Amino acid sequence: MTSNPILPGFNPDPTICRVGKDYYLATSTFEYFPGVPIYHSGDLVNWRLIGHALTRPSQLNMRTTDPGGGVWAPTLTYHKGRWYMTACCVWKFGRLPVSHFFYQWAEAEE
Repeated sequence: MTSNPILPGFNPDPTICRVGKDYYLATSTFEYFPGVPIYHSGDLVNWRLIGHALTRPSQLNMRTTDPGGGVWAPTLTYHKGRWYMTACCVWKFGRLPVSHFFYQWAEAEE
């Protein structure tokens, strides 16, 4: 029997990618660092944090971000041995928010 939510705590906007028999999940982190935690599961019930997609300050400089801004709604994709993560990054709120999209990629470990 599983409980709801499968990931307790602060884990908004989950995205799940299946590779073979394994599942990988990433969530929004807004203005918090390190950014975009990555979890692994073999059964969609038991999840383990395996790292973060954004680990260097040069990847995620959020010093001028309004509260609630930052990295929103990441998406994970796996293609031909390479992981891709895309997300929206919002700096300012108001009538005209300032945002852009970015992506990171990493070679898969064998």
